[in-house]
Amino acid sequence: MFIRILTFLIFLGCFYLLLRSQWIWKLNQARRKGLYPDRSKTMFDVRRLVIKGEKELAIQTYREIFQTSRKEAQEAVEQLAKSIQGKDSQID
Repeated sequence: MFIRILTFLIFLGCFYLLLRSQWIWKLNQARRKGLYPDRSKTMFDVRRLVIKGEKELAIQTYREIFQTSRKEAQEAVEQLAKSIQGKDSQID
């Protein structure tokens, strides 16, 4: 029984590390492309990421700026995306 629990915990740890390393790789790729800023982040950066279609990075940036939960940041970014789409449709 103990071996099964230990194996399960090791598996969960490896899975977490895999997901975390994938996220770090994605952030590094975004930095190389100039999408994710190295300096202090602002709402302008969040808006720019939304416009470029990088909502996950926009959510992460929003969370870093305002220290909010993922859910709150996701809702705020969705609201921002809707307002940006509304402005784009008014221009046409």
